[in-house]
Amino acid sequence: MAITFPHPAPFEARLLDKPLPTGVVRTAPADRGVALSPALVSASPSPAAAISRAGSVAVHPGAGSLQATPRRIVDQRDVECCVSCALAGAMEILRPAAPLLGRMFHYHVTRFVNGGADESGRLFLDRGIGTLTTQGICREADHPSRFDAAGAAARPGPAAFEDALERRILRQGLLFPYEEVGGSSRAAEIRRHIRENHPVVLTFTLPFGYPGAFLNDRHEWLDERTPEPSSSRHCVLVVGFDDLRGMGAGAVRIVDSQGSDRFDKGMWWMAYRILDSVRVHQAFALT
Repeated sequence: MAITFPHPAPFEARLLDKPLPTGVVRTAPADRGVALSPALVSASPSPAAAISRAGSVAVHPGAGSLQATPRRIVDQRDVECCVSCALAGAMEILRPAAPLLGRMFHYHVTRFVNGGADESGRLFLDRGIGTLTTQGICREADHPSRFDAAGAAARPGPAAFEDALERRILRQGLLFPYEEVGGSSRAAEIRRHIRENHPVVLTFTLPFGYPGAFLNDRHEWLDERTPEPSSSRHCVLVVGFDDLRGMGAGAVRIVDSQGSDRFDKGMWWMAYRILDSVRVHQAFALT
C-alpha cells in the first residue's frame, strides 16, 4: 500500500524562548514541567525529513509497540513533574518485572539534590536522565508519590536512596545506554527505536486546547500548525507507532501524565510530521 505524507512546511529554526504576545501568555496552559536551554533550537519539517520518513516506512512498513507498558499512568496534577513521569514509565518498560517506581523520588532528587530544574521547578530532560545514572529511582513503596507542593518538597528517606541505587542506568563500556534521537528525521529514528524495544521520551511545545480539545475524534494530533502553539512545554513517553494512522500520515503512540481517565486510557497519537517539526525540542531513547 502506498504511503503518502503531507507536503512539508518550509524549513525554519526558532529560538524556544522567543517571547510571545502578552495575551497569548495569559491564556496559555501552565508549563507541564520541562525547562529548556535558551540556546536550543529545532527545525520544522523539511524535504529531507519527509524523504527520510518515507524511506523508513517503505523499508519496514506497518506498526509496532514496546513489549511492556508503564506500571501505571499517573496524573501529575499541578506538579511540574512530567519529565519524572515519562522517565519512570520508561524505566518500568525496560525492566518489566520491576514494581511501580517513585515519580516524586526522581523529581525531588533531580530538582533539590542535583539542581536539575529552573527557578520555577521545571526539570531539564537531560538532567532527569542524569539522575537515573547517579542516584537511580526507587520503588514507589519506598517514597509514595504525592502530586502536590508538599509531596514535591518531601525529602526521601535513606531506604529510598538505597533502593534507588539498585535501579541506576549503568555505564556500558564508555557510554551510558541512552542516546539523543536525531538524524534527518526524528520520526524515522523513533520508529527504529520502538522496533528495537527502546522507550523514547520527548519534549514538545503544547498546543492551545491541551489537554481538553487538541485531538481529533481518534485521539490524534496530526498538524503542527493546528492548534496554534502555546508558550508551554511538556514531556511524554513514546511506546508505539502506526504508519497508517492519520489518513496514512503515520503517528506514534504517546503515554501522557494526565491520568488513565484522560484521552484514550491515558494515551494519544502524535503525527510523524510533528515529530520532525519545531514543536518537538528533544527526544532521548533509553536503550
